[in-house]
Parts: sequence; structure tokens; C-alpha cells
Amino acid sequence: MLMNLARLCLLSLLIACCVLPDPARGNDSESRRPAPDAPLFTGTLLSTRASTVEPGHWVVQPYFYSTRFGGLYNNNWRLQSAGLTRTNTLQTYLWYGLTNRIDVMIAPQWVSNHAGDESSVGFGDFPLQVGFQALRDRADSWLPDVRIWVQETFPTGRFSQLSPTKTGLTGAGGGSFVTTLSIGAQKLIWLTEDHAFRYRLNASYGFHSPVTVQGFNSYGGGFGTQGTVHPGSVTTLIIAGEYTLTRQVILALDIGVQIANATRFSGITGVGVNGEPTTVGKGYNEVLTVAPAVEYIWNEHIRAIAGPWFSLSGRNTAEFFGVVASIYLFI
Repeated sequence: MLMNLARLCLLSLLIACCVLPDPARGNDSESRRPAPDAPLFTGTLLSTRASTVEPGHWVVQPYFYSTRFGGLYNNNWRLQSAGLTRTNTLQTYLWYGLTNRIDVMIAPQWVSNHAGDESSVGFGDFPLQVGFQALRDRADSWLPDVRIWVQETFPTGRFSQLSPTKTGLTGAGGGSFVTTLSIGAQKLIWLTEDHAFRYRLNASYGFHSPVTVQGFNSYGGGFGTQGTVHPGSVTTLIIAGEYTLTRQVILALDIGVQIANATRFSGITGVGVNGEPTTVGKGYNEVLTVAPAVEYIWNEHIRAIAGPWFSLSGRNTAEFFGVVASIYLFI
């Protein structure tokens, strides 16, 4: 169900980007009342910008995520109890505008995992992104900003030969080179002279390189595990909106769908700490998430956003509830 929805929305967004006509040039703009100054936004918690950063400028945006995992959605979409774990992540997005149409981004991250009295801290995987402005919004047209980007994630986080006494905790990465192709759109709509709404649509598809694992690893395993993991491709769709309550206070909402194909493993699965057979990887899974938030705008250069992020439903995946906070700096 979620897979079909994501595919339909991704296809619609790609077709729209290809067939949108040029904005009409015969509009009598002089007879229109000038639009108010555009409000400032931080962007929602989950969606990615659909406009490139101005050339020669930086956007620095550190994010803090604190997430509790306490359940598991089974194959029938029913929630079951599971061991309680918590993950804290500090990830800093650094955007730089190269030209009027091209920007680049890196996002180093630190990950700490906690379960009971055990914990671990490590450097996570490292993403590098290049974005291209395919279409620019015009106030006298319904056409949105459209940005296309490609992201490569490098496997810098620890993922294999993990500690058996901290199973799953010492893993901070996936061990795979991940190539993600994405498209995003956004448009500002004035509802009244004092209130505006901006929508965002993101759609992406990511595929992974094979991963060689030994022992306990981020995909499972145990003593004697040795082989190759083939992570499944991941499709993500995000629908987001921002509403200006005042010039300084903005309400934001993300609704996200993520679908991951099954992970395959070839090799020796090994045994667990008690001699039980282990598994490596997991089957097809999907999850529906929501992230409401509040933005506060100090000025053009400093803004902030915070709110919860949690799963509503899923299949063959973890249930979670977390809080997210970020500072937006325009330099």
C-alpha cells in the first residue's frame, strides 16, 4: 500500500518537472497589488530544501535527534513490545551555494546508542550532496521551485565486528555506499495579507552497494558470521507544510512514508551469545511517520525549529518516538 503510494507520487512529481510550461508572460502584473515581503522559514524537520543556497553563502544547520525505540510492527501492521533502546544523533548540515543553480552539502554526524546500562558513541556515515535548480518559483505563476539532487553516503560509521556484549549498540553506520536520487518542490501561497502557507514535496530513491560483514554487525549476525549483505533499495516520500502564525512564529508539519526492500545475505549466519542461530538482515518493510514542529524566526540569519517525530504505523520495522531540534544559521 505505502509502496504504491510512494511510486505514484514520485512518478507524478517527475512528470510534472518534465512537462511544466514556461510561466505565462502576458499577465497584467502592474494592475496587481504588490505582494507582502516573503516570510522567512527554517524548513520543516524532515523535508529537504527545493531552492539552492544563494551563491557565495553558507547555511549551517545543526540537528539534534533523541529517539526512543520501544516496539516492533509485525508483518500484519500490529505493534508488539520489544526491548527499549535510545539513540542520540548530532548531525550538522553545511550547505554552500556554488552558482545560481548549484549548491553542495555535507552532513557529518555523531551517534550514541543506549540500552539499559550499556552505551556507545561513534562517528556515523558521511553524506555528500550536490543540488541543481531545475525550476524557480515566480510570484505571478503557480509554478513552484523544483530542485534535483544526488547524494552519496560514505560508510564511515562502524558496522562490523561489533562487541557481543553491546549487540546492536556499537553500530553507527551501514557499511555501504548509498547513492540517493531525489527531487523536491516547494511553493509559497499567500492566504491573507498576514498569513502565508508554503508546501514542500520530496521524493527520493536510494540504492546500496554490497557490504562484507564479520561477527556481530549492524545487520545482525553473531559469533562466526561471515558473508556479504545486499541491503534493499529505499524509497522515501515526504509531504510537508509551513504556516505563518505570525512573522516570527511558524507552524510546520511533515508526513513521511519510507519503503525498504528486503536485505539479502549470502554466507555463514553464525550463532548468538547463547548459542542460538542468528539472522542477518530483514525483510521488506515500510513505515509512516509524522513530525509536527514550531519554528521561531529571530532574523534573516538566525532561526530555530523543534518538535516531535514519531511513527504512526508500519510493517516489519521498529516503532519509535523522538524529539528533534535545530538551529538555522545563514551566513
